[in-house]
Amino acid sequence: MNKMSFFSSIILFFTFSAFALPLYAADSAVTVSAQGTVSVKPDMAELRIQLIDRARTAEQSAALSAKKHKTVQQALRAVGVSINDTGTKSFSIRQEWEWNNSTRKRNFKGYVATHVLHVLVKNLDDVGRVIDASVRAGANEIPIIRFTSSEYEKKRREALVKAVENAKKDAQIMAMASGLSLGKLLDMQHEYNPVYPVHGMAQGRAEKALSSTVPTEIFPSEQDVNVSVHCRWSLVGK
Repeated sequence: MNKMSFFSSIILFFTFSAFALPLYAADSAVTVSAQGTVSVKPDMAELRIQLIDRARTAEQSAALSAKKHKTVQQALRAVGVSINDTGTKSFSIRQEWEWNNSTRKRNFKGYVATHVLHVLVKNLDDVGRVIDASVRAGANEIPIIRFTSSEYEKKRREALVKAVENAKKDAQIMAMASGLSLGKLLDMQHEYNPVYPVHGMAQGRAEKALSSTVPTEIFPSEQDVNVSVHCRWSLVGK
């Protein structure tokens, strides 16, 4: 064998070896997806309160909105909601038009000012009182109540631990079933998608409270904190 053939053989050997090793490593691994779930009881609520005012001019609608906002804020203070727990989510003034089928034209109706407040209620026992007070003070809609908990971050971490434990157990079972054993952890990722249930009847109950002496009652149920993980371990032959 001449020197050129000898060196060509060495190059080919290392070339095939370089390709073979990653393929072998990829085949000798197990990937598992698992989920961890922990229950948590809500201890706070977030409300979205909408103040809607209509007038002929933009200035008039803004003035009406400012007056209503002041009245609602005073009502919130009266039921124990701190000014630090209320804030403007959005504010807009837009033109309002109405279609006339007879003339086939749009008729200008005026301006609509919409002020959306975000309110955090730290005591769930006060949620009904906050809703009733807001509506009596002039709030037009309370379309969303989102329950949350001061324990969410703690519970998320507990769910994460459970998810990893579940993934490892499944990976060990799969390795044993294949006649192999679990090696080192190669890769790990996680997903966390918090889900907050929305109280769909909040708007209807709040509007009813305006003409009723029966107080609004809110009873949130426990929520599940879910965390998913995706893990990959190497497999070792026995």
